[in-house]
Amino acid sequence: MGVRLVVSLLVLPLLLAGCGENTVIAADPAGTPYDGPMSVQLDHGDRATALEASGAAGRALECDGAPYRGGGGAYEDGLEEVQDSPEKALDNWRANEGAPVPESGYRIERVDDGRALLSWDVDDRTRVAVIVKEDVTDYQDDTGWGVESWASCDPAELGADVADDLGIELWTDQHGRAVPTSEVVSFEGPEHCDWQNTTWLQLGVASEVDRTYDEYLSNDDGGELADYLTTTADDSSTLPDDAVDTGWRRDGRELWLGDDPRAAYLVSVDDAKDVELWPASKQPIGCA
Repeated sequence: MGVRLVVSLLVLPLLLAGCGENTVIAADPAGTPYDGPMSVQLDHGDRATALEASGAAGRALECDGAPYRGGGGAYEDGLEEVQDSPEKALDNWRANEGAPVPESGYRIERVDDGRALLSWDVDDRTRVAVIVKEDVTDYQDDTGWGVESWASCDPAELGADVADDLGIELWTDQHGRAVPTSEVVSFEGPEHCDWQNTTWLQLGVASEVDRTYDEYLSNDDGGELADYLTTTADDSSTLPDDAVDTGWRRDGRELWLGDDPRAAYLVSVDDAKDVELWPASKQPIGCA
């Protein structure tokens, strides 16, 4: 395994989950049924926005903000296999694609001309949409139901419990409201790189196209990343005079940012002298 600096993608975890029970549930009709197109060409370009990359599924969302992520199935590449029902196709796709979406609680909102829209709602609004097509052919030359497009709102719109299940740590503002992950998000480092004991904190992933962000690490387990960090992590630090309170909170700590050295300071809400210093990375860090 080697360390590398990356600048192109938000490094959020993607979970590989097994097929869950009750993936699709019986539910009342949608409050505002989707009546738009069920098929829209997906843009597979590197600079495509989530809406452009998610085709019709992105248009079926009812997000507070912009769509967070989306795409299509991968049946020609051997990741997924077609199934004999929309529900089973959703299960198979989730188990193999590892998309950051809830495991269960979907409803079949609409069936139209060989396609089915499966929606996952919060407050009667669609926050995850998956469109399944009937005549998809997979890598084994079998034909059946397969995911054609999918899209999700920001994890902050899915709820803290769902985000936690997806390995995404949400932050709240001073009023206790979840902050979009485009502004702040944290998550455990990748286990396949043996970085699971380090927490990544990312700020300012505001542009779907540029995908630029600032990054801070809770520690450098074993010192492997020292050359890529602005300073050294410290669980018994002091808040510098130039630090600025972001107003964001998580697990009983306030998030402050300092410039010299560039670092994040996590201050206990109960004891202002209890300060953790998280060093910034010189550029976003990934592993190969």
